[in-house]
Amino acid sequence: MAAKRMVAGGARAGEIVVARLAYGELLLESIQEICKQRKIRDGVILTGFGSLTDLAVSGAVGASFPPRNFYRRTRPRGVEILAMAGVIANYHVHCHLVLTDRKQAFGGHLEPGCRVLSLAEIVLMRVTGVKLARLVDDTTGQRLLQRVNAYPPVLASAQEGSLHVVAARIGARKKTASRNRA
Repeated sequence: MAAKRMVAGGARAGEIVVARLAYGELLLESIQEICKQRKIRDGVILTGFGSLTDLAVSGAVGASFPPRNFYRRTRPRGVEILAMAGVIANYHVHCHLVLTDRKQAFGGHLEPGCRVLSLAEIVLMRVTGVKLARLVDDTTGQRLLQRVNAYPPVLASAQEGSLHVVAARIGARKKTASRNRA
């Protein structure tokens, strides 16, 4: 069964932070650093664009639910960022990108390791009046956005949001279930 819908009213727009990253900076890691520096614990990525030399995006493959197969696209090459959007919950940055090269547009979940080519311009907005966190959903294995009364500990691992972590979690759960049946 799928996770239930979550709607968290009462949120208010807070400070807006505009940032320009430079050649060689890591995209996700820099956004995380800016959020911590500017105390954007909960917020949104309003927009972003630029270019990348190193690439790491992922996404679900197929229409099965819950998703069990994921793609990961990593290739050092120049691509343009056409769009960025995301949600920040308890300092966890969950961002998706639309990218293009000379041949095609593609996109996915922003993974660690994307390196800025010429620039990346990003607009972040702090959200107040609501506490958000990502908690593991038993069905999908993903950390899903939740409204919380108190923040859980901030995750130490930047990889925790990765779909490959989800795949590993699902795989570990399958092995445990198989052992329990035996």
